[in-house]
Amino acid sequence: MAATCTFQYLLFSLLVSLLVVEGKVPEPCTRYECPTYDVVQVEKDYEIRRYNSPVWISTDPIQDTSVVPATVTGVKRLFSYINGNNNESKEIKMAAPVATEVSVSGGKSSFVVSFYLPKVNQANPPSANGVNVQRWKTKYAAVREFGGFVTESVVANQVAALNASIAGTKWSSKVPKSYTVAQYNSPFELINRVNEIWFLYDYED
Repeated sequence: MAATCTFQYLLFSLLVSLLVVEGKVPEPCTRYECPTYDVVQVEKDYEIRRYNSPVWISTDPIQDTSVVPATVTGVKRLFSYINGNNNESKEIKMAAPVATEVSVSGGKSSFVVSFYLPKVNQANPPSANGVNVQRWKTKYAAVREFGGFVTESVVANQVAALNASIAGTKWSSKVPKSYTVAQYNSPFELINRVNEIWFLYDYED
């Protein structure tokens, strides 16, 4: 009986492990702390990730016409926060990525810029004016990676390419109204840059 139970447990563990497939971790995550995720599907031009409840510090919405100046504005606010301009005068180590959520409209769009918070700071982050803590529940993301520096035209092309890649899949019927631009490198790193477009889903298995 014990041998049967052990076999059933091992079989169950194997089936669970098969739901998670091997994916490439962004290279900067070998140098910076990044949110953890499982890769559940890998395709030629994109992958599907399941993010494991990361915590972010985020700006209030920024109204602008372009992702680049909006991200610069947001990064300045968040750098001030992690450099100790918060209610605890507490410095927080830089992590990755810088994530800019883009909600497009006819005029100015709305941008929310976020820094991933290291795990050591997630339980009780300090507060500050103009920023807030976002605690994700489990989220899925369709992710497309690209290199170089982020520009408005590059982002538009990458978003269109990700839309085309997921066309006809179960993810295409749930495409969110916003998308996220994730940037993993310091602006002073000129080569081997890693960026991603995320379509985020509150999707139940």
